[in-house]
Amino acid sequence: MSTPNETHPYNYPTSSANDFERLGHPGKWKKTISVSGTTWFTGSNYGVGAILPSGTGSPAGTAYLTDGGSIDISKLSKGVIYELSVAYITGGSDVYALFRNQVIR
Repeated sequence: MSTPNETHPYNYPTSSANDFERLGHPGKWKKTISVSGTTWFTGSNYGVGAILPSGTGSPAGTAYLTDGGSIDISKLSKGVIYELSVAYITGGSDVYALFRNQVIR
């Protein structure tokens, strides 16, 4: 295994952060955040492509979609990923927002 100060044969630094920058994120989802209260998915939070009501607790809130409409999170099944284009969530608790890897469809 490489150490952070080694150099890759093609002169790429071998730190794990640079491997993801250089090669890309291998999975469909690249980041998640736990939503609390109102959260907008713009700017540095852009790219939410799914929500996941927590398998524990009492998921709550309303997810507003990017082209209109909303979904009551408390009506969704716990532990199931719902692929949605979410603009923002209000009153969120016990729900995760999953950020898409924009390279993988």
